[in-house]
Amino acid sequence: MLKRIMIVLAAVVLFPWPEQLDAKAGSSGASSSGVSSSAKCANCRKPVDKAAKVKNKVAKEVFLCPECARLPRCNFCGMPAVVTSPGGDPLCRDCSADTIRDKAEAEKVMNDVRKVLAEKFKMTTRHKISFEIGSRKDLNNEADGEHLELGWFDPKTIRDKPHYTIRILTGLPRDVFRSVGAHELAHDWMNETLPHISDKEQISEGFAEYVAWLFSKAEGNRRMMEYTERRTDDVYGAGFRKVREMMGGAKTAAEWKAILLKEFPLKGTKKKDK
Repeated sequence: MLKRIMIVLAAVVLFPWPEQLDAKAGSSGASSSGVSSSAKCANCRKPVDKAAKVKNKVAKEVFLCPECARLPRCNFCGMPAVVTSPGGDPLCRDCSADTIRDKAEAEKVMNDVRKVLAEKFKMTTRHKISFEIGSRKDLNNEADGEHLELGWFDPKTIRDKPHYTIRILTGLPRDVFRSVGAHELAHDWMNETLPHISDKEQISEGFAEYVAWLFSKAEGNRRMMEYTERRTDDVYGAGFRKVREMMGGAKTAAEWKAILLKEFPLKGTKKKDK
C-alpha cells in the first residue's frame, strides 16, 4: 500500500491576527497613526476616529472601529468574523459569501483545478480520483493527529486495484479550497510519476506547496501565495523554498520531473553533476 500523504495547514495560523494600533483623532482631522477623522470602519462602515489598523486578505491596510476590532477574526483573512463554517472556522462576510460545502460542487471545482494544472503546467494523471469533502474531525482521524487539517490525499489499494481519494475540509472559501486542491493534486502527480520521492516529506510537501503557489499565482490569488511565502516551518516552509530554488525557471511538469530525477535519481542510477 502506498504511503499516505497529508497536508497540514493550521487554519488558526493561516493568516496571523493583525496588530492593533489605537489612535485618537487630532485637531488637524487626522490621528497620529494616520487615521482620518472621516475614516470608516472596514467592517461596519461607521465613521471612526479611533481604530485598529489591520491587513485584509490582500495585505492592504484597513481600519476597524473598537467594537469590530474586538470581534473574533476570520481564519482566512483576519477581518471580523460573522459566521462559523461547517468545518468550524470563523469566517467574515466576504469569505463566507462563497464557500464549498457540497460534494457535487467540490467535484466540479476539483475537476476544474485539475484542468487548469493540465493546461498551465502540463501536470496530469490519468487515473480516476474520488473528490470528497469532510469535517475537520474526519480529516484529523484520517491523519491520526490533532492538527487542523484542510486537505488529505489518500492513495490505497482496494481489492488489488489502486484507489485515489482527495478529501478537503467542508466550508472553505472557494479560493482557499482551490489552492488546497492544487496542493493535493501535486501529491497525486508525484505519487504516480516519482513514487521514490513521495516519502521524502520535506521535498514532497515542498513540491506540493510550490505547485499550489504557482497555481495561486496563475489564478491571481495573492493571499494564498503570500501564505506560502510566509511559512517558516521545517517541512512546508523550508521545503517550498528549497523546491522553488531547485526549479529555477522550470514551467512544466516535464521540466520539474527532469530536475527532481537529477536531484533524486532512481535506485540503481547515479546522481548527475549539476
